[in-house]
Amino acid sequence: MQTTTTQELIDLAALFPSAVKADDRPGYSGFIVSKEAVVSVATELRDKYGYDLLSSVTGVDYIETNQYEVVYHAYRSSGGSALVFKVQIPREDPAEVPSLIEVWPGVDLQEREIWDLYGIKFSGHPDLRRILMWEGFEGHPMRKDWKEAFYEEEVKPHKSRWPEGNHKYAEARTDYGDNINFEPGFDPEKWTPTDPEEALYTALKKYKTEEKDGIKTDHIVVNMGPQHPSTHGVFRAVVVLDGEQIVSLKPVMGYLHRNHEKIGERNTWLQNYPFTDRLDYFNSMYNAWGYSLAVERLLGLQVPERAEYIRVIMGEMSRIQNHL
Repeated sequence: MQTTTTQELIDLAALFPSAVKADDRPGYSGFIVSKEAVVSVATELRDKYGYDLLSSVTGVDYIETNQYEVVYHAYRSSGGSALVFKVQIPREDPAEVPSLIEVWPGVDLQEREIWDLYGIKFSGHPDLRRILMWEGFEGHPMRKDWKEAFYEEEVKPHKSRWPEGNHKYAEARTDYGDNINFEPGFDPEKWTPTDPEEALYTALKKYKTEEKDGIKTDHIVVNMGPQHPSTHGVFRAVVVLDGEQIVSLKPVMGYLHRNHEKIGERNTWLQNYPFTDRLDYFNSMYNAWGYSLAVERLLGLQVPERAEYIRVIMGEMSRIQNHL
């Protein structure tokens, strides 16, 4: 592996001039990598330059420029800043990007989340299933043009509330009274339900058994959970046991996913505060504080010193009671 200082960032555009260019958009940084070269570039980053940790993979929908973007943040575990690179593809279906699961296995759940919420497929991913929405969900809710069944307007307050005051319950405006979209021509009388667990257990079966000492052993599938760990939403793990050893595991999450991100697109900045509190109701002060810091930075605001002290004290009190 090539030795570099912990703080030195490499110039991807210089290393791969035919496949990488600097992101020169105003306010942006990092590099844009061609879809065809992203696996080879990522492999070299890991093997030659020591970027052994991919901390996050995120999807972005730039509807104005008609493109999707997948953003990667790679780090050296020995230290240093993030190396940010992106893949851009046309905003049309099928939207597809090569999976990096063979380079950084930790992308597994994050690529599934991007597929679920943005509809970007990751070719080569061995288990590309929905992860937050349920298996029968229609559409990909983080796309900018996706609209839920209760949709009224892009921004709040809705005119039906103010100033017109002609409010009508959203449940009364939908076919089945729920905030759910159905495929065109959907008929509940002719619908045949499928087993939502089938894909999960099929993914677990991909584990290859090994016989030790010529003795064939049975494996047991055990469901752990759903559990309720510390915050809204429950977690379930399905494991394959060889004796007392876990040899395969699939996490199941998203039972209470509310898509605060989509709600936030249509709120004013002030209307988002109740939602930050509910991300973790035992430690709501810190969530609201983090959101406040982002708003202050965007607006270029400097809060009074007294306010800084108060929210530090309240945040610490909230943190302490969260552990009690």
